Amino acid sequence: MFRLTGVVTDADNRQRLSGANVLIREVRKAVSTDEDGRFKVEGLCAGSYNLLITHIGCQPLEAHIHVKEDLRQDFVLPHAQGQLSEVTVVGTANTRGTGISGEIKGRQLEATRGLTLGESLKQVPGVSVLQTGSNIYKPVIHGLHSNRVLILNNGIRQEGQQWGSEHAPEVDPYIANRLTVIKGASSLRYGADAIGGVVLVEPRLLPVNPGIYGEINSAFFSNGRQGVISGIVEGNARKIPAFSWRLQGTLKKGGDAKTPDYWLVNSGVEEYNFSVAAGLQNAHRGVEVFYSQFNTKLGIFKGAHIGNVTDLQNIIDRQEPSPEIKNASFSYSIDRPYQEVHHQLLKIRSYLATGNAGKLNLVLSGQYNNRMEFDMRKFQSSSNVPQLDLGINTGNADLVWDHNSWKGLRGTIGATASLQKNESYKQRLFIPNYRAYNAGVFLIEKWSHAKWILEGGLRYDIRSIYDVSDNQAGVYDDRYFSSMSGSAGFTYRWRDDLKTTLNFSSAWRAPQVNELYSDGLHHSSARVEKGNPTLQPERANSWLLNFLYNPSKWDIDLGFYYKDINDFIYLAPTYPPVLTIRGAFPAFEYRQTNARLTGLDLSAGYAITAHWKAAVKASLLRAWDKQADDWLIQMPADRYEAELQYDFGNGKKLQDSYVKINLQQVMKQTRVPDSGNIEKQLPDGTITLQPDYAPPPGAYLLTNAEAGTKLMMGRQPLFLVLSVNNLFDVAYRDYMNAFRYYALDMGRNIGLRVKIPLGVKKQ
Repeated sequence: MFRLTGVVTDADNRQRLSGANVLIREVRKAVSTDEDGRFKVEGLCAGSYNLLITHIGCQPLEAHIHVKEDLRQDFVLPHAQGQLSEVTVVGTANTRGTGISGEIKGRQLEATRGLTLGESLKQVPGVSVLQTGSNIYKPVIHGLHSNRVLILNNGIRQEGQQWGSEHAPEVDPYIANRLTVIKGASSLRYGADAIGGVVLVEPRLLPVNPGIYGEINSAFFSNGRQGVISGIVEGNARKIPAFSWRLQGTLKKGGDAKTPDYWLVNSGVEEYNFSVAAGLQNAHRGVEVFYSQFNTKLGIFKGAHIGNVTDLQNIIDRQEPSPEIKNASFSYSIDRPYQEVHHQLLKIRSYLATGNAGKLNLVLSGQYNNRMEFDMRKFQSSSNVPQLDLGINTGNADLVWDHNSWKGLRGTIGATASLQKNESYKQRLFIPNYRAYNAGVFLIEKWSHAKWILEGGLRYDIRSIYDVSDNQAGVYDDRYFSSMSGSAGFTYRWRDDLKTTLNFSSAWRAPQVNELYSDGLHHSSARVEKGNPTLQPERANSWLLNFLYNPSKWDIDLGFYYKDINDFIYLAPTYPPVLTIRGAFPAFEYRQTNARLTGLDLSAGYAITAHWKAAVKASLLRAWDKQADDWLIQMPADRYEAELQYDFGNGKKLQDSYVKINLQQVMKQTRVPDSGNIEKQLPDGTITLQPDYAPPPGAYLLTNAEAGTKLMMGRQPLFLVLSVNNLFDVAYRDYMNAFRYYALDMGRNIGLRVKIPLGVKKQ
C-alpha cells in the first residue's frame, strides 16, 4: 500500500487553501486539506487514478496520477468566475451567475502562447474569427463581431480604432492568466452594446505572499519564421505586505507567411508591448494602478493592392495572385502597404468596504490609440507620410457598489460614463472627426436557494455623437441615441453532475461612426467602404439555453441560441469596383435589415481509459435576412472538431506529459444570398448578378497535432509544448478571411513554446 500527499494552492494569489476536497474517483475516497493546504491519502494500491480537487470559490480541477510508490503531488486551483469578476470587472460580484460562458486557462492557455487574441479564442465553441490576411484576427461570437463583441482588458473596455475587420484588438495575450468568453448580452454590467458577447482578458491577482516571482515565455513558429519572447516579474515584501507589484513585457517579430504554394509577400509583423501594475490593499480598502502599452507594425499582403479593375477581376476569377507575387521569396522586411498602431491604457482602481453591507468600487481610466496606414507609393518621389493618421482619446469612469447578501439577494448597482474624441485626421478622409459621450446606469440582482439561481438586470444607456466634421469644413449631422436593456435568467442544478441554464436578454447597439459616415479606401482590408448616415440602432432579443452534464467519465456542454435582431447593420458588396489613384478595390456599403440568428454549440469529452481521452466540438449557425427572405452574407460556416489525447504517467524527469491529434472540418458556406448586384460574365458571354465578388470557397479539413510536458531539471520545472497546425499543408481559403479574394490561407505551421517559472520566497 502507498501514500499520496501534496499541497493545494490558489493559482492567482499563491495562498495555500485549507478545506479543499481531494476525491479519488476510482476508490471513492475523499480527504480535506488542513490549515496549511496539505492533504494525505493512505492505503492506495499501485495503479492509475483520476482525482477531482475542489474548493469553495475556486474552479474544480481534474488530474490523472500513476501510483507505483509513495507519491507527492501538488495542485493549483484557479479562482471561480464570480470571484475573478470581483477583481477584473470593477469589483462586481456574481455578475456571471446565469451567463453562458467558455474559458481558456491552464494547459490549454499555455498551448496558445504566441498567438493573437483572436486566434487563441477559436478554441471556445461558438467562437470563430474574422480574418484579414495571416496576422489580423478579430473574435466572432455566434456570427457577431467588431463593436458587438466587447473586449475587457484587465477590466477596462478596449477602446480604439475597432471599426474595421482589419483592426485587431490591441491586447497582449501574454498578460492573461485566463481568457473568458461570455456569450450574448447576458450580463449587462459590461454594456448593452455587447449583443454578441464579451471577452475578458484576465490577469492573475497581484501576489500576496512575500517574495519575487516571475516566468519567461518564448515561442517559435516555422511559418513566417516568427519568434516571441515574453516575461513577467512580480513581488510582495514582508515588511509592507499590503503592497504588491508586477512588470510584464513582450517582443514579437515575424516575416512573410507562407501558403502551401507561395509566400504572402509583405505579411510580416513586429510588436513590442509592456505593462506595469502596483497595488496597496487590505481587506477594507485599497488602490491599484495599471499601465500598458501595445505597439505593432503589420505588413499588408501586396497581392491585395492591384493596379486596375481588369487585373482585380482576373485575380479574383483565377483564384491566384499575379506571377510576381507567386515567384517572390521570403523576407522579414515590411514595406508599404502596412499599418502601424500604438495603444496606451492607464487604469486606477480603488475600493472601500462599506461596513458589512458591501464594497464600493471606483475605476478611472484613460486610453489613447493612434493608427497610421501607409499606402503603396505611386511614384518614387512620393511623400513617406502615412495616408491615414488617426488618434482617439477615451476617458472612462465607473462607480459600482456590490452589496452582500440581503434576504437571499446579492447584487450590484452602478453608473458608467465615457468621453471620446477622435483627433483631427491627416491626409485622406475615411471617417470624419467626432466626439462621443456615453453614460449608463445598471442594476443586477441574483437570488440563490437550494438548486436554483435566479438573476435579473436592467440598464439604461445614452450615446451622443457630436462635433462631426472633416478637414474641409464639411459638417455632418449629430446623432443622439438612448434606450433600455434587460436580462433575466435561471440556473437549475438537477443533481451534482447536471445543470440547466436559460437566459433571455433584450439589448441595443447604436451605429458606430464608420457605419454612419465612412467614405473611402479602407486601406488594410483593401476595399472601399461607404457609410449610411440614416442608420438606426439595433435591437437584439436573444434566448440562450445551455446544458452541462459531467458524470465521472463525461464532460458535455451543449448550448442553443436564438437571436432576433431588428435593424441589423451589415456590410454588403456593391458594384462596380472602385478605381483610385492607389489601385482598384472592391466596393462595399453599410445596410440594415431584420435578421434572425439561430444555432448550437457542442463540446463533449469522454475519458475512454485512465490514459485516453476523446473530445468533439461543433458550432452551427443559421443567419436569415427576414426582409429579403434570404440568407445573410458573411456569416461563419459550420465547424466540427474531433480530438484524441493520450496522457502519460509521471516520471522523475517528465510530468503531465501528453500528446494529442485534432481534426478540424470547416464546411463550405452554402447559406449565402441567391443573388446580388455584382456583375459576373459567364463563359458564354452572358452577365449574371451574384451576391459577392467571389463565391464562398470550398470545405476544408485540417489536421493538427500537439505534445506537451513538464521537464524537471532538479527543482526547476520547464514547460514545453510542440504543435503542428495544418500538418498536411492543405491549400484552402476561409470564407471569413477578407483576403480570400486574393490568396490562400497559411500552410503548415510548426510551433515550439517554452515556459520557465521563477520564484524566490522572502523570509
